[in-house]
Amino acid sequence: MLGIIKTLNLVLAFTLEICMLAIVAYWGFHLKHSLLIRILAGIGVPAIFIGIWGIFLSPKAIITLELPVKISGKLLLFGIATTLLYSSGKTTLAIIFAVATAINLLLLITWKQ
Repeated sequence: MLGIIKTLNLVLAFTLEICMLAIVAYWGFHLKHSLLIRILAGIGVPAIFIGIWGIFLSPKAIITLELPVKISGKLLLFGIATTLLYSSGKTTLAIIFAVATAINLLLLITWKQ
């Protein structure tokens, strides 16, 4: 049974990572600036997040970081996404995202996933 829960936690981690990208894209596309700026932010910011995640934070990262640094990086990116969601007027969703992320990260650390 615990194995199933651990697998579901990994699925949740991936889902939260995809949500993080969707959040920063949503924020970028909904800026109160010109269409060009919105397109650049809506595509560029998620691309930057993907690059950082792939190079430093993914399980198959190009550059291996110590666990505390990796956790700090994840907290930073998820925190930025939460802040952008909140600043977009989606307070309830921001709270849900933050709580789900915190629980997921705690379980990932506890279970050494």
